[in-house]
Amino acid sequence: MTTEHRDGTAESADAWLPSLIGELLGLDGQRLPADRPLGEIGIDSLTAAQLSVEVEERTGATIPLERFLGEETLADLVRELDADTQEVGA
Repeated sequence: MTTEHRDGTAESADAWLPSLIGELLGLDGQRLPADRPLGEIGIDSLTAAQLSVEVEERTGATIPLERFLGEETLADLVRELDADTQEVGA
């Protein structure tokens, strides 16, 4: 989902979601594999809960915890969040 800043500029989920996940995992978010299931890169139930809250606070989108723990990839979530923005802006 594109997040609008106070100055009116927008930021794609691709710009902030990897950094957020990396911060929570203690990794370089820009080096996270976009095509591997999130559970394989180290997301556990606690991290999933934190991500769910952070994403909702930032975008208003509700993503169930299971999505962060299943076969969902970083690329899948970025695509979905950005598509939600396209629909809202249309």
